[in-house]
Order: sequence, then structure tokens, then C-alpha cells
Amino acid sequence: CAMTLPALIQKNQDKELISRAKKVYSDFNNVMLLSQQDYGFIGDNSFLFNEKDDALTVARNINKYFKGAKLCENANQDGCESFYYNIKYATKRYSSDNTTTTENSRTRPKIILSNGAIIAIDTNKSGCALKEYTGTNYDENGLVIKNPDGSISTTTYKSSICANIFFDVNGAKKPNQFGHDSFWFWVQRSKLEPASEYVGGTSLKNILTGSDKLKYEYYAAGQKFEF
Repeated sequence: CAMTLPALIQKNQDKELISRAKKVYSDFNNVMLLSQQDYGFIGDNSFLFNEKDDALTVARNINKYFKGAKLCENANQDGCESFYYNIKYATKRYSSDNTTTTENSRTRPKIILSNGAIIAIDTNKSGCALKEYTGTNYDENGLVIKNPDGSISTTTYKSSICANIFFDVNGAKKPNQFGHDSFWFWVQRSKLEPASEYVGGTSLKNILTGSDKLKYEYYAAGQKFEF
């Protein structure tokens, strides 16, 4: 059957976002390889994401590999405010008051690429060693799970991820949603890896394997959960 005009426009827009995502991911991967050469440890990202350097130091070290890029240390830096905005999750995630929540990255340093993409930098300061972390538990609807006493249910888990990085392929332009124009990946000791589904991991996996299917949900930010 023939495609409707809005569907066709959407398909073309998605195609453009997919091609941009491939470029940013590939460029970042190349930067990791260059930094490995400079540190003299091929196949090992733990020297860039070591136990001492904070996110800003790491961002400065990464920024120098991107030609014509600008580094924003935080939202308060001159000319940087517009690069800090909320990004919706690929699937609904609710805060403890049952309204949909977004990723707010105001404290993260960001690298603004010459093609308009934005990369938000963070580090676990682990040197890629196994560490213990605590995370909030969510149910299948994206609601925060609470304990019988009303406190928030958490899980303790071990991970050797060096860093959590996300990027928005078209900067502050809409839709500003993971899995659509924004994608999150983990830096492991020897590779990059798409992150969880709610931060666009499924879309990124699809893009990297060539199936090019974006997976995200339509919803409004701040939407209340209907019980």
C-alpha cells in the first residue's frame, strides 16, 4: 500500500537521524582508538577513564580529538545554556510522584561537534574495574517500585563499565528522545556497547547491525500514570 505523506516524511527524517547516529558513534569509536594509541595501550580504555580523572578532565581529553568541537563544562558557561535541555526516555519512566521523568544532564560536560551533534560525557571513575552500584527498581510500566514501608526499592549490582556516554545527533532540535535522536552507550574496557532499552539501546543496536529500526514510544513529558 502507498505510504501516507506524514509517514513518508517521518521515514525520511528517521533515515537522516540514523545516518547521523552512525557517524557520531563511529567518530567516537575512532577517538577511543586514537586515545589508546596515545596512552600506549591498544584495546584498553581504562587509561582514559581512570580512577582519578573526573568527567570534566575526561571531556577535555576527548574534546581535543574532535576537530572544530566546542567544550561546554556546564550549563552556566557562556554560550552553553542552549546545549542543556531535557531528553525523554525511549519508553516511559516515572518519578516517585508517578509523572514521566526525563534525563536532565545539566551537570555533565558536553562536547558540541562541528556537525551540531552533542556528546554528554560522564565517567564511573573506576578504571573499568568491577565496582558495586545501587539502582532504583522499576516495574514493566516504568513506575518506581516501592517497599511496604513506602521507601523506594533498590538493587545493588556489580559492573565493570568505565563510563556512560550519550549523544544527541541534531542537538537541541526536537524530538529530544532516546531511541529517536538521542542514544546512550557504555564504554567498556575494550569496546563501546549500546546501553539499556529505555535510553535508546535497542535503537542503537538496530542501527549498528544495519536493521535501522528506531524503537521509541510516543508520550508527553510530565504525563501522569493512569492507574
